[in-house]
Amino acid sequence: MKKVYVIFAVFLLLLGISACFRFSIVGVNRDGLEGDARKSQKIDDSWQVSKSVTDDLGALLFYDKHLNDFTYSIYLNRKGFSFGYFFRSGGGTSGISNGIRAFNYGSSMALISMNKVNVARIECVSETGLIQDAVYMIEPFHLREFGGTKPGSPVYVEKRIRKILASP
Repeated sequence: MKKVYVIFAVFLLLLGISACFRFSIVGVNRDGLEGDARKSQKIDDSWQVSKSVTDDLGALLFYDKHLNDFTYSIYLNRKGFSFGYFFRSGGGTSGISNGIRAFNYGSSMALISMNKVNVARIECVSETGLIQDAVYMIEPFHLREFGGTKPGSPVYVEKRIRKILASP
């Protein structure tokens, strides 16, 4: 009789784990984002990656060695009863290759660019002026993420980007 209870308990455990994956309760952990993006979007292992991962959002930019082709992936960490990061969007867009593309997801924003326009830094502003500690130095092909929805936070005001300064 005890053996039947053990088998039944194992069966219920496996059923519960299966349901978690089926109903998208369990996502990809922080360390597995790059591998998941490469696998799901069929990205070659020879491509380089630039990534930024926070508690809310993971943004990855994959590009070839000649900087001619690229693919981006964005993962969100859902609020509530879920674990890990879930794929939100990906692919390629001219905004990334020719300029800066902003992806806004509620309280988080990812800026992705191949930086062919040679952006040196981005300053974020609120209605009251420059936000302290909100100047982002941009390295080529690097991603930055910032968030917040309160007044005075970078994504609260539509005019959140005051200057995009090109390096000399």
